[in-house]
Parts: sequence; structure tokens; C-alpha cells
Amino acid sequence: MAEKIRDAVDCRHCQSPMEIIKTKKYPGRWPLVVMVLGVFCSLFFFGALIGIPMLLLGIYMATAKEVISLCPNCGHYFKVWVKEEVSE
Repeated sequence: MAEKIRDAVDCRHCQSPMEIIKTKKYPGRWPLVVMVLGVFCSLFFFGALIGIPMLLLGIYMATAKEVISLCPNCGHYFKVWVKEEVSE
């Protein structure tokens, strides 16, 4: 059985333990706006040349996640690289 190691480091600002969480990479309404513009462009203006890539970009933006290390006390965060665990 593998030992559970500490997932996070201490915050450099307040020295409290940081939490590793997954968040949206592109928060807000930007993914929806890009998808709507992609549909609009493919229907009315530039056709599939501009509209389909914009639509695909909007879908990617809506589903993209990133792993960050977040301090619950002061709010400082940074991106982390997490190795995928192999399930047996």
C-alpha cells in the first residue's frame, strides 16, 4: 500500500498549508461568447473557415480545467504539475 504523501506546500506569504484544487481555466462568460460568435460567423459571415474553429475553441475553453495550489487563508495561488496516478 502506498503512503499518502503531503499534497501541498506551505504558503510563502502566511505559512499555512495550501490545498490542491481543480478550477476552470477560463472563468466567466468568454467561452460562451466565443461559441456564440463561432455559430454566428459560420451562419452569416465567413462561413466554416472562421466559424468552426471559433466554435471548437469555445468548447475547449468551456471544458478546460487546471490544477492549482491555493492558500485558504490569504488567497495566493500558483499552477502545479500533478503526476497522473496509475490505477491497479
